[in-house]
Amino acid sequence: MTMKRIFLSMICLLSLSVAWAQKSVTVSTAGTLGNQISAAERATLTSLKVSGPLNGNDIKVIREMGKAKLAELDLSDATIVKGGDSYYPLEEDKSAYTEDNRLSTLFFYGCGAFRSITIPNSVQSISNDAFSSCPNLAEIKVKNSPFFVSVDGILFNSEKERLVRCPQAKKLESYEVPRGVIEIYPSAFRGVSTLKSVTLPASIWSVSDFSFYGCPLQTIRCMMTRASIGMAFEEGVLNSARVIVPRGSAEDFKSVDGWNKFKTIVEE
Repeated sequence: MTMKRIFLSMICLLSLSVAWAQKSVTVSTAGTLGNQISAAERATLTSLKVSGPLNGNDIKVIREMGKAKLAELDLSDATIVKGGDSYYPLEEDKSAYTEDNRLSTLFFYGCGAFRSITIPNSVQSISNDAFSSCPNLAEIKVKNSPFFVSVDGILFNSEKERLVRCPQAKKLESYEVPRGVIEIYPSAFRGVSTLKSVTLPASIWSVSDFSFYGCPLQTIRCMMTRASIGMAFEEGVLNSARVIVPRGSAEDFKSVDGWNKFKTIVEE
């Protein structure tokens, strides 16, 4: 075989490899995504864009791929609809099912291959555990949603008043929650294992349960005078982290349930 033929053969193989790794699918009828993606593709595709209505059957296919090699998923033009099989089994003979325009409980849970997910533009609500246990997910994208926005891969509601989710693989050592945010959702930073310092703006009034579980926080800087935190921080952080609060507010913090569990609260 001549060098020219070898070169052309290599180009063809490379082209086939790229085509095999990427795919765009339009679903006309909910529940039929599996008919358009072969078993071999489910195991090898690294990038997928899906448009059209998707129910539980379709999400099962996507989850299967998210546990294989699917790193980039674009659902911006997809619509989540009620119906189809359960996409995730729960305890006590219960299961998770799709709901209209919602990323329901455990939607992408345990899909370790995902690195980037673009959520559907039509999604109006998201379960706090929809992105849990996705250890390689580094960014959550939004294209033209009227309900959510993404800032540097971190998901907020459209008004940027509520911080919904920071992806688990986001490389943050310190993070300053943007001014204007009033609430941090449950599990919002859960599993972000690099996060050592966080600053909470004066606008914050609620830091929800499990918001910072799995984060090795050393410093929590509070710009507000007080806020509800529930079980936002785990015991190791309560014992070792420094909470820095505005001058004259330390005693106030020490009297508030949740904050009073921290060993070290200092004024600055």
